[in-house]
Amino acid sequence: MQVILLDKVTNLGNLGDVVNVKSGYARNYLIPYKKAVLATKKNINFFESQQNKLKTELTNILTLAKNRASILNQIGSIKIYAKAGNEGKLFGSIGIRDIVKSITDIGVEIKKNEIKLPNGILRTIGNHEIGLQLHNDVFIKFIVIIIAE
Repeated sequence: MQVILLDKVTNLGNLGDVVNVKSGYARNYLIPYKKAVLATKKNINFFESQQNKLKTELTNILTLAKNRASILNQIGSIKIYAKAGNEGKLFGSIGIRDIVKSITDIGVEIKKNEIKLPNGILRTIGNHEIGLQLHNDVFIKFIVIIIAE
């Protein structure tokens, strides 16, 4: 199935590329998430007329993501207080929701799907490095410091 990409898709292509993908991938992911449209003559003509507008929208989204990344780089880390035992293990764990709440409390908007925990949820006190993917092209490392209450 041929589709026209409306956004940069990792390992597939950039804005405006006409690519062949499996029909299930197009129907279940690309089209519902507005990352692509079917490559019909009508859509190709419409895309060519709207291409500049789409490019400016994508550059605006990218600059917003870069601005958020620079703010988060300046902050560098967040502190989360949690109950812990004598050996440094938490009673419970720190997950994505807790991290989102802490970052949002300092004034930076972030979504749950932008946080990448390489080793899963955090279960010990100390410094933990996580990844924040704010855009396909914007990925930063961020420190979460867990302190025992």
